[in-house]
Amino acid sequence: MFRMQRGYSISEMLIVVAIIGMAVGVTMPAFNSMRRRIAVKAAAAEIRGIFHRARMRAIARGFNSGIRFTKTDSEWRYAGYDDSNGNGLRNEDIASGADAQVFAPRPVLMTDRGSASISVPGMVIRDPDGDKLTPSSSAVQFNRSQLCSCSPTGSCTPGSIYLTDGGGGIYCVRVLGASGRIRVLRWDDVRLRWEER
Repeated sequence: MFRMQRGYSISEMLIVVAIIGMAVGVTMPAFNSMRRRIAVKAAAAEIRGIFHRARMRAIARGFNSGIRFTKTDSEWRYAGYDDSNGNGLRNEDIASGADAQVFAPRPVLMTDRGSASISVPGMVIRDPDGDKLTPSSSAVQFNRSQLCSCSPTGSCTPGSIYLTDGGGGIYCVRVLGASGRIRVLRWDDVRLRWEER
């Protein structure tokens, strides 16, 4: 007596593989977009923490304290400084050693953030203040410097750090001067304006 063998034909297997391929093809762009958004949010949270710690140090100690950013090759680094001579935190005083370094330079993004990076977009847009932001602009801008100083009253040097997500998304972590508040903005390339995230 013959027993019937049950199984799948090659055409049935090919149909299943094609369906799986289409499902992956449809969901992959959405997954990549979500992964980029998560990477930028994590990077923005990391940068927000850097500013928060500097601001809290200034308030707790009763004198200006801040963060100075530098770029080494393609990596942005930051170091903490305290105003040691009572005239505010200044680049000249940091260079001369008059303002004390609190900690040595370390990478701004301490962990791998995937596609999120500190950089400006490859096209000309308007920054949140309405000025031109070009591909040659600095990705870290605090007035005409890369130094963000926080006072004992909680105010900070106003400025911005620009992030890109590797998929065309442009973000800005912005420190507001008088309040020291930190906002995260995203460039809407359809409406051509910054929107808070």
